[in-house]
Formats: sequence, C-alpha cells, structure tokens
Amino acid sequence: MATTEKKTATAAKTTAAKKTAAAAKKTTAAAKTTAAKKATAAETTAARKTATAAKATAAKKATAAKATAAKKTTTAAKKTTTAAKTTAAKKTTTTAKKTAATAKKTTTAAKKTATAAKKTTTTAKKTTTAAKKTTATAKKTTTAAKKTTVPASANTSMKVTAAEKKLVESYRGASSDLKKIATKVLKGEYSEKVIGLLNLIGGGNASSNSSSSSGINVADTIGNFINGLIKK
Repeated sequence: MATTEKKTATAAKTTAAKKTAAAAKKTTAAAKTTAAKKATAAETTAARKTATAAKATAAKKATAAKATAAKKTTTAAKKTTTAAKTTAAKKTTTTAKKTAATAKKTTTAAKKTATAAKKTTTTAKKTTTAAKKTTATAKKTTTAAKKTTVPASANTSMKVTAAEKKLVESYRGASSDLKKIATKVLKGEYSEKVIGLLNLIGGGNASSNSSSSSGINVADTIGNFINGLIKK
C-alpha cells in the first residue's frame, strides 16, 4: 500500500511538475511571443517614424530646392528687367541728347541769323544816321547861309513878329538894288499895276521862256522893268 501511494504521489508530483513545466513553457512562449510582437511593433513604429522623418526631410529639401530655384529665377528675371530698363534708359538718354544737340544747333543757327539781321539793321541805322548827319549838316550850312551878318551899325533893339523878323532877314540878305526896290514898294511909291507885276514875278506865274499873245517875251519885259526901277 505504501509503495502504491508513493508511486501515486510520485506520479502525481511528476504530472504536476510536467504540468507546471508545460505551463511555464506556455507562459515563456507567450512571453516570448508578446516580446517579439512588442519588438516588432516597436521596430515598425520606429521604422515608420524614420520613414516619416525621412519623408519630411525630403519634402523640406524639395521645398527648399524649389524656393532656391524660384529665387534664382526671380533674380535672373530682375537682372534681365534691370538690364532692359538700363538699356532703354540709355537709349532714351542718347535720343534726348541728340534732340538737345539738334535743338542747340537750331538755336545757334537762329542766333546767327538774328545776329546777321542785327548787323544788317545796325548797318542800315548807321547809314540812316550818316544820311541824317549829312542832311543836318546841309541844313546847318543852308541855315548859316540864310542867316546874314548883323551890320555893325545896327544898334537899335525892338520887338518884332515872326513875319517881321523874316522880312528883316530877307532885307539884310538882299543886294543893294533889291533893297531899294523893296523900300519903294513898302513906302507905296509904286502903283497897283507895278505891285501886281511884282506879285506875278514873286509867284512864279511867268516863265522865263513864255511869251504874251502879242509875241512880247515876258521875261525880257520884266527885266527891263526891274532895271527901270533900279535906275529911279
């Protein structure tokens, strides 16, 4: 009995040990599986994170590359635009300079024409002035010739009218014979017919070559008459 119980107890222990060992194996296997899954999951997560980070880095690099390329394109466009503007400005400046030079030439030509016109006008003025001076000199000479020297015996002063002054000047400038005739006329020593004849002579109504209807030369008649007046 004792042996049977021992065997039974031993068998029970062995079975319990086997069961415990089997349970421990299962637990160990389950733990290994769980650990493997956790490791795999961790690796997967890490790989995903790495992949995501790599994608983000690549996207950033691509964006940065695009931005750099865009900046370069913009800079090149700005340079091209600036160069075009500079060229256009230079052309405009050159055209403006040419226009200004043409305007200066036109102005210079106009000034030369104006100067020539001024010189012509000045020459004309000088000629006119010289002519005026010549005329003035001639007038002065004529006036001087008309003015007679006051006789040394003239010691009487009196107020006279303009007409009387002209009469005195004419009397002084006349010859002695004409002075005699003028004095007789003024004194009324001649008849109206004689005065009419003198008016005819003074008015220039008789020509030196004219003749009366009777064929008598008027100039000879007047000459003879004047000689007669002088002799009286």
